[in-house]
Amino acid sequence: MIIMRHLCLRVLLIAGFLAGLSACDVDKDFSLLNGERKNLADYQGNWLVINFWAEWCPPCLEEIPELNLLAQENDEIQVIGVSFDKLPNDELIALSERLDIQYPVVATEPMPYLPVERPQSLPASFIVTPKGEVMGPLLGKVDRHKIIELIEKIKSAQN
Repeated sequence: MIIMRHLCLRVLLIAGFLAGLSACDVDKDFSLLNGERKNLADYQGNWLVINFWAEWCPPCLEEIPELNLLAQENDEIQVIGVSFDKLPNDELIALSERLDIQYPVVATEPMPYLPVERPQSLPASFIVTPKGEVMGPLLGKVDRHKIIELIEKIKSAQN
């Protein structure tokens, strides 16, 4: 009887664990400030730069024009910005406009799923390969030339 009770308890624990796992497998989409729903798979086939920034971070603000140019000049590289500070979407929209961020910014409401953890310091960027491999964080101020150079090195290493 004790063995049977122990076995039933183990089955219940495993079933609960599996149910928890499926509950954790929530929709892995995120919203952009323009209302568009995205998923990491939407970027497959392109390079993706995920840049964390904050208004109080001078090097982050210096990166914005470079990232604008990177997003405009290169068809195979896409850029998305993520506010380090979890500002409400309306504040984030106003701030993005004031800072002239021309690439998409991830909305904070609802809380987004991203394939990267929030970095411990800023500025920080992650690079996602066309196959979905996440690299980084790249800490410190970057410019478009540094990102392109790094992508070229990754391409060479993969060949």
